[in-house]
Amino acid sequence: MKESSKTLTRKELYDLVWSSPLTKLAKEFSYSDSGLRKICKKHNIPLPKAGYWSKIKYNKKVIKVPLPISKKNQNDEIEIRIDKENNREKSHPNSIIAQLKKEIRNSKEISLNVPDRLSNPDPLIKKVKEDLKNKKVNQWGNTNGLIDSSNGVVNICVAKPNIPRALRFMDTFIKLIKKRGYHIEFNNGTCVVINDEYLKIRFREVSKRVVVNENNWERSELVPSGILSLRLDDGYPEKQWRDSEKKPIESKLLTIIASIETKAMLNKKRKLEWAKQKEQQEKQRKKEEELKKLKETELLNFRELFKTANRWHESQYLRNYIKKYRQFAEKTNTLTKEKKKWIDWALEKVDWYDPFIEKELELLSNIDRNTLTTKNSNTLY
Repeated sequence: MKESSKTLTRKELYDLVWSSPLTKLAKEFSYSDSGLRKICKKHNIPLPKAGYWSKIKYNKKVIKVPLPISKKNQNDEIEIRIDKENNREKSHPNSIIAQLKKEIRNSKEISLNVPDRLSNPDPLIKKVKEDLKNKKVNQWGNTNGLIDSSNGVVNICVAKPNIPRALRFMDTFIKLIKKRGYHIEFNNGTCVVINDEYLKIRFREVSKRVVVNENNWERSELVPSGILSLRLDDGYPEKQWRDSEKKPIESKLLTIIASIETKAMLNKKRKLEWAKQKEQQEKQRKKEEELKKLKETELLNFRELFKTANRWHESQYLRNYIKKYRQFAEKTNTLTKEKKKWIDWALEKVDWYDPFIEKELELLSNIDRNTLTTKNSNTLY
C-alpha cells in the first residue's frame, strides 16, 4: 500500500471535519473514523453533532461550533497519514474487516476464483439463468439496453452479452456465502442473510449517458457501459463494488464478502445497542411512572389526613356549640322537649361525623364524611 503523510494546521483539520463526514474523510486517510475522532479530541477540535449532515442535506438550520483557541498556538501542526490507494483497512490489521479477510483467505474450503465457465451452478443460479432466457431487453429508463431478472430470483440486470459473466460471478458469490454458513432469501429483493440480518444486494451493469443524433436533433439516453457492479442497498450512501481499469469485479470477491459480513456484524451490534438503550429508557420510564404514582398516592393520603383532621376539629366545634346551646337554654329556663329532642339529634349527627366514632346512621349511609368538611383540602399540592 502506498502511504504518505500530510501536515495540517489545527485550523485546516477543523475546516476539513466541518466540510465532510468523518466516514468520508477516513477513506482519504490511513485512519478509521474513530481514529480521526481521537486526533480531533486530542487537539481540542470540535466535531459536528449527530444529525448535522442530515440537516445539511435537507437545507435545515445547523449550528457550527467555533474552534476554541489553542492553549499553545492556533496553528499547531498535525501530521496526518494519507492512503493513496484508498485501501484503509490494510493499515489496520486488527480491524474487523481485516480479520475476516485473513480468515476467508486462509480457509481451505473456500475458493475466491471465478471460473471461466459455469460449472455445477447453485440451484438459485439455475433458476435465474432460466428466467433471463425468456426476458426481453428493456427499451427505456435507467435499464435501457439491459435485461432485468424477475422478482423472486437472484437480482441481475445486465446487457445480454454479459449474462454469462454475471451468472459465473453470482454463482461463485452465492457458493461463498453458503460456505460461510449464511444463505440467500428473497424479501422484496435479493438478500444475504447473516445472523438474522438482511442485506439487500443487486448485481447490475452500470449505464452511461450518450448523445444520440436523430433527424438533426440531439438527445441523450442511457446505454450499457460494460462495467459490472455489485451494490449493497443498506443505508445511505449505498456501497458498491465495480469493475475498474485495472481490477475486474471478480478480483474483489474477498473484499466484498468481508465487507458484507462486517456490515451485518455492525448492524447486529447497532440493533443490540438500540435494544439495550430502549430497554434502559423503558426502565427509566417505568421508574418515573412508579415515582409519579407514589407521589400521587402520598399526596392523596395526606389530603385524606387533612380532611380527617378537619372533621375532628369541626366535630369538636359542633359539640361545643351544642353544649353552649343546652347551657343557655337551661339558664334561661327555655329547655323544652323540642329543644332536648334537637340536642339528641345533633349529638347523634356529630357522633356520625366524628372520625373517632363514625356512628352508623341509616339515613346517612353511603355518604362520604370527608366531602362534608368545611375546609377545602384540595388546595394542597
